[in-house]
Amino acid sequence: MERIRKRFNNTSLKNKLLSIILMSAAVILACSLCGSYLCTMLYNELLFKTIAGNLAVSSYSISEKLRNIETLSSSIISDPTVQEQLTALRESDDAIVRSNANRRLNAILLSHYESFKSNGLAYIALYNDTFSNCTNWALLSKTDPGMVRTARDNAAPGSGAVTWNYRGRDDYMLLTRNVLEIDNLTFSHLGSLMIALDLDKAVTDSNRAVTLYDGSRYIITDKDNQILYASDSLSDGDAAYFMDHSVRPYQLLSANGHTYFSVIGTLPHYEYRYVSLIPFDSIETSLKLAMGLMVFGLFLGFVLVVFLSRGLVCYIVKQFNSLILKMQTFREDKLPPTIVEDEYSLRQDELGKLHQQFDQMADRIQTLVKVNYVNELLTKDARLKALESQINPHFLYNTLESINSMAKMNGNTAITQMVSALGNLLRSNLSHHESLVPLSYELELVESYMTIQKIRFEDRLIYEIHASPSLMDISIPPLTIQPLVENAIHYGMEEMTDECHIIVDTFLDGGLAVIQVKNEGSYFEPGLLEKLANRETKPNGFGIGLLNINQRIQILFGDAYGLSLCNQDSYAVASITLPYRPKPPEGGEEIPNTAAGGKRHVQTDNCG
Repeated sequence: MERIRKRFNNTSLKNKLLSIILMSAAVILACSLCGSYLCTMLYNELLFKTIAGNLAVSSYSISEKLRNIETLSSSIISDPTVQEQLTALRESDDAIVRSNANRRLNAILLSHYESFKSNGLAYIALYNDTFSNCTNWALLSKTDPGMVRTARDNAAPGSGAVTWNYRGRDDYMLLTRNVLEIDNLTFSHLGSLMIALDLDKAVTDSNRAVTLYDGSRYIITDKDNQILYASDSLSDGDAAYFMDHSVRPYQLLSANGHTYFSVIGTLPHYEYRYVSLIPFDSIETSLKLAMGLMVFGLFLGFVLVVFLSRGLVCYIVKQFNSLILKMQTFREDKLPPTIVEDEYSLRQDELGKLHQQFDQMADRIQTLVKVNYVNELLTKDARLKALESQINPHFLYNTLESINSMAKMNGNTAITQMVSALGNLLRSNLSHHESLVPLSYELELVESYMTIQKIRFEDRLIYEIHASPSLMDISIPPLTIQPLVENAIHYGMEEMTDECHIIVDTFLDGGLAVIQVKNEGSYFEPGLLEKLANRETKPNGFGIGLLNINQRIQILFGDAYGLSLCNQDSYAVASITLPYRPKPPEGGEEIPNTAAGGKRHVQTDNCG
């Protein structure tokens, strides 16, 4: 990941913008494809459920036709005229009576046939001991005599109950019932009724009423999986295949190179299973075509976005390159003294403003170089010469050495210590010009300064310097710690009438080198540095020095380091954080060094 990030950072602006656009377009394309796929799946599921619902309704229609045929049979066997005429035929041998009975029975059967023929009714036959009646003798003659005889035999033990008879994929299902005498509740046998149901007509009419799809097919089997009906376009093998492979309420099945949508279920009120099929080839082709067009449209849009984005990115990058070329020319000092207005001078967009600001900056820099820079050099040179004429370091060192010699001759140790310490301080301030010095050098200056102050304040001042050997070689700006110590003595001794403790401590905190100056008797205002930087608090005495120390450290090392102020217990604490680069210690363990004049103090917490 880091390697990819570095390569991305080092690539050109054009490639970065194109990468962002390509990734965004790819994400949008992927999301669109996923969304389209999900929408297609949901649409297909809804379509399947709708088709399945329509096909399932056909089963109710077929079942209703079967029940209507049963209702018709009940109406016929209970019809008073049928009962009367069959009774008359049984009890009379008169030819006229029999002729009238035959005529009336034919009329009644035709009337019932006309009322129920929309239910797939083929014909109605009524048998008695004398003769038989039928609404369509031609269709009856085409019915297998053996099947008719079996159907009538099955009705004999039924005592008037409905018996459905079928044999394989025959044209008709036969309903047979015994006609029993109802008067006086004798229930004696009067004859038998047979009604032929044209299954193909019933199924076709039912499917035509509930589905919009042409070419639908239907299969009906009994509880033993024997096929009762199958559409003419289906062979026995195809019908068996669809019945065996239809295992879900609705699904897609393929056979003979075609796809079918199948719905399986049971006819309501009957133990007959059915499979309803519609050709799905045209629907599937339409769905695939719509999906293909949608995917093609998305990819075409992706290509157009990439093409147009590339042109726009090249146009924008060209303007950035123009600005870079202008900067390079300026760096090589080839720009004319006055920047000539070009096409960007009147533009209000960001690139136009960048060009305008750069032109103005280049013009001002040229002016500063030609006028102010020379004057500034002359002024600085004059100031340096003035400072050099004001003080001669050799004269000052010789004078202090003479004072020190006289103090030693007179045995005045305090004056000797003060003069030596002051000489060290002056020598450091006047002769050291590096921007960074070792921490050990800075602590030596602090030691010299504390020596002078100790002689001045005697027992009232107790100071400690804890120097960690592993930190002695780290770099620090010169005169960074000494001003903090001076501030601690000034404010601590000003408020304290008794002893004042001042501690200089150095230690490691994680990967940071920390230098703390603590003193009793004073208090840092919360957020003092921020208030001084924002000019919310007016600098008083040492305030400018605090900002100076913090800014110097941040300029040299970065904003992650610097000075922080806080209060801990009875101490005001100034903490300096610096980068720590480990170096193998030469002196072994880190042992705090306690300078003369103080108690031992152990650092236990790092505030701030």
